[in-house]
Amino acid sequence: RPTNAAHVLVYHNRISDSIHRHHDIFSNLIMDSSNISATPPVCDDYEVVAKNVLLPWPSTDSSLLELDPNACFLCICIPAALYTILWLIRHYGPYIFTEAKSPAHRKNKNDRLLSRIHNKWYDLTTFEHPGGPIAMSLIHQRDGTALFESHHPFMKREKLMKILYKYEIPKGEEKERGCTLMDPRDDGYYTWEGIENDEFVSDLKELLNDYFSSIAKKRGVTINQAAKATPARWMLILSLMASTIGTLPWFIHGNWAFLVVTPLLAWVTGVNYWHDGLHFSLSTDWRINAWLPYLFPFICSPWMWYHEHVIGHHAYPNVEHKDPDLAHAPQLMREHPSIKWKPTHVGQAQWHRVLFVWSVAVGVGLSLLNDMKANRKLSYNNVVPCSSLSRPRITAHILGRMGYFSLMHIWPFFVLPLWKAVIWATLPGIIISVFFMVNTQINHLTNTCAHASDNTNFYKHQVVTAQNFGTDSLFCYYFSGGLNYQIEHHLFPNVNHCHLPELAKSVRRICERHGVPYHHAAGYRDAMEKHFAHTVEMEKGPANE
Repeated sequence: RPTNAAHVLVYHNRISDSIHRHHDIFSNLIMDSSNISATPPVCDDYEVVAKNVLLPWPSTDSSLLELDPNACFLCICIPAALYTILWLIRHYGPYIFTEAKSPAHRKNKNDRLLSRIHNKWYDLTTFEHPGGPIAMSLIHQRDGTALFESHHPFMKREKLMKILYKYEIPKGEEKERGCTLMDPRDDGYYTWEGIENDEFVSDLKELLNDYFSSIAKKRGVTINQAAKATPARWMLILSLMASTIGTLPWFIHGNWAFLVVTPLLAWVTGVNYWHDGLHFSLSTDWRINAWLPYLFPFICSPWMWYHEHVIGHHAYPNVEHKDPDLAHAPQLMREHPSIKWKPTHVGQAQWHRVLFVWSVAVGVGLSLLNDMKANRKLSYNNVVPCSSLSRPRITAHILGRMGYFSLMHIWPFFVLPLWKAVIWATLPGIIISVFFMVNTQINHLTNTCAHASDNTNFYKHQVVTAQNFGTDSLFCYYFSGGLNYQIEHHLFPNVNHCHLPELAKSVRRICERHGVPYHHAAGYRDAMEKHFAHTVEMEKGPANE
């Protein structure tokens, strides 16, 4: 450090000399690059001596400063294309995706939205539902009582019925107004009379309202917003999406580690938001719930999932001829007495049989065969009727399925060697399929849950036909996407699963107080053992039953 005028002068001179030497060195290097070699510079205290240093850029070539016209084209076209797609979806999407038709789009007098709720018919064509038009389309020409009850836990019955009264079709006009059920057997199944005075139901709704009222007050949001994904949950979802997408370069280039890592991350990402979105529990904005699942549609088409899962399974779990999940692959597996026994069911619990069925259940079953049969027969697994899709809608659906199939199974043959392409085209789908089956079959198909279909109280039925597992395990929670809280999920389907762990403690106490069986397994191993004990029992022939 300089301490006087002399020292300051010396210090200044040394700095000036160093600057001039550096200037001369780099000027010579730039002017005469022909003598450059790969020898690195030598640094000694303040002295820097360049010995033919190889610079990483051309000395006199300015090509790097020029803009690549292809890159510019992509930078302009990609955002423009995305904006155009979003604009088209917003303005014309409902004319293609007819389930998203709002009242403003139903201009044809024959394009009505009719539903039966609590044995009364309603014309809901002009009703602007806060949950969006897709939720309304699911009850068109159906008995919508179960979905209506399970998706309105926060509003008092008097207010709900007052809203519905405006759209009620007078007695005697039903036939004239086209009030017919897609399935004449759609009798609603449950006993709803006096349900509003049932103490068990009242305690559940009081719990829900008290819990979310407190959260809504703290966050300054509505009670309905409080029941959806929290900011922390959105951060997790976006992080998982980014992580999954971030692995794609290695996965596409055939890195063996990412043959497992990418499907694993894709499963964890999808199960932690996809299922919630299609239950309208991600956001209060119906568009987010509707469109976000199309980013990861590797389980099945979102439109088919509404029929198989929301309309069928969730409303009528383990009810014969109403729950389509009881009738998957009936030629190979029998998991419910409603499935007629066949000799092929003998040995259905053998590990190689189960592994085969679970490996193809998603990629072949849910995504392709069930989808094609449902659109051809207008019935999902012969129990959930489906509306006939318009030509633009079925075209969009087919293109979407073709895109899914290409992304899952075709692209490897254009990028990887044939032997490796076969592995990449099959194994990721098998991994996701097995993960899906592990986390779904153990929730309802056990000896204590599968046969409990004689209770016609809707809320009690949701409890006794479901089983929780691993509620003390964070691994079970995140790997199942909250499906390990199956009881609470069936009671409150439009509540995001990030809230279920806190609600479960009180739900269990309420069930114990009212004598309602509450089934629970310690973890994956315990739940699997209970499921396979049921599978073994169901493989027995009529003589053994």
